[in-house]
Amino acid sequence: MSWTCESCGREFKNRNQWHSCEQATIEQHIIDKPDFIVEILHKLLDIVSGFGEIKLLPLKTVIQVQRSSTFLSIYLKKNKVHLEFQTEKEKNLPFITKSIRISKNRAFHHAEIKDVSEINEELFIILREAYYL
Repeated sequence: MSWTCESCGREFKNRNQWHSCEQATIEQHIIDKPDFIVEILHKLLDIVSGFGEIKLLPLKTVIQVQRSSTFLSIYLKKNKVHLEFQTEKEKNLPFITKSIRISKNRAFHHAEIKDVSEINEELFIILREAYYL
């Protein structure tokens, strides 16, 4: 059973789920961002779109990437792209800045990408795991 917010029309799994109704566009997110940040974003979106059907939900401060629910949150900063996602187990890789066990079968991760060259096979595998989780 799902719930639809009367204000913004977004659908959620839980009734009265907290969220921000303020939506944005990808274009609004990339305004005044350095070229390398935009390049990282496009490379990430190319990768995750290759996993299968996705939906992009640009909000005020984040671009959420959804399958049946959000599996990746992308925050564009001045000098890096911050990612948040979940996998089954904690990961210890150079681009992961924090891993938190949130349940028996889930770990929540923070990652930072500062250069397009950091988007490698390890990141591809982890994002694919998040997509299918």
